[in-house]
Amino acid sequence: MMTDHTRPEPAVDRDWYAWLLDPLPTAEFEREYYEQRLLHVRRKASFYYAELLSVADLDTVLGTHAAGHRDIKLVRGDGDVAPREYANDAGRVQPLEIARHFGDGATVVFNQLHTRVPMLARLCVALGRRFSSRVQTNVYLTPPDAQGFAPHWDTHDVFVLQISGTKRWSIYDTRVKLPLRGQRFERGTPPGDVSVELELGPGSALYLPRGLMHSARSTDQASLHITLGLTAFTWAEFLVESVTAAALEEESLRRNLPREFAGEGFSVAERKRLFGEKLAIVQSRFDPEVVWRRFTDEVLAADVPLFTDLLSQRLREDRLTPRSRVRRRAGLLTEAVTEGETCLLRFCGRELRLPLAAWPALRFAATADEFAVEDLPDCLDAEGKLTLVSRLVREGVLQRSSV
Repeated sequence: MMTDHTRPEPAVDRDWYAWLLDPLPTAEFEREYYEQRLLHVRRKASFYYAELLSVADLDTVLGTHAAGHRDIKLVRGDGDVAPREYANDAGRVQPLEIARHFGDGATVVFNQLHTRVPMLARLCVALGRRFSSRVQTNVYLTPPDAQGFAPHWDTHDVFVLQISGTKRWSIYDTRVKLPLRGQRFERGTPPGDVSVELELGPGSALYLPRGLMHSARSTDQASLHITLGLTAFTWAEFLVESVTAAALEEESLRRNLPREFAGEGFSVAERKRLFGEKLAIVQSRFDPEVVWRRFTDEVLAADVPLFTDLLSQRLREDRLTPRSRVRRRAGLLTEAVTEGETCLLRFCGRELRLPLAAWPALRFAATADEFAVEDLPDCLDAEGKLTLVSRLVREGVLQRSSV
């Protein structure tokens, strides 16, 4: 798939998910590729992803953020470089040593960079919302003619966004389709036959479902790419969590297995009967909503934008008035629900709880893109509207509009 762009779009109010895959429609991606097969989006526009990150941004993180060796590490095709080679006794990365090893052929890996770069955070939040998934970034700066990792598969889906340089990718026959996190690739395992070879140039992207074995090597120029990792929840995890939660409520699920189950006289038929009996208990007596709720809370807590204006928002000299305009914070996942005699707003692993009478105003504030304080439903009086909006601004849910 090839597309051409003459100039980048502005990042304001962008549909990040559609932008990531353009020109492939997102519905087609989900129907034909997601969890199924490789996607290569080719673009002639080398600048397409350039606004996300630059080597200058990496220099800033390396030189000024006092990062540890878990945040920045070095790898080569034959394995990781020991942290003692580039970090001090406290585990803090030494920039000069990182640069030296890079010059000698090591790839520099910046882990979780979305926790430091706002643009990457917005992209992760957008994908997290679409896939109900935890999303993270790993950034790879590879010197010319070098390989960071030997052939391997990942236990999460990835999008690879090429910023600069070119990498040659080799895709191998899949050994384990959609592996779980415990089914990691064992280093040294022969990769098998190559099924696809391709070059990923700047501005282009790959999607690799988990379990697809791959390797990559830079060409005659240094390569910079971002890997977006989608760590989704599987049905296996859901069922395990459901049984565990049910056992907290149901005594029979906490009992030991029969004393004689390992003996010769314990029949297969009896094993099947007992297994079916316990599954029936879980299905009939356990409300799985508790697991849906826990997974939802984890997504809300994990996929958050970087808050870069909390102090300046509080220090604004113009006080809130009924005509003051506010907007929802871009990229912040929220959930507004009623619960008994109260209503609550969940966000960032936190929750704001109010009397049920305030529900129309809370729901409006959580869903409207931009509004004046006085636009809130009249379930609250003028003072109550100001109080609610002030609280949501302090909590980072809303932002004051510039005009």
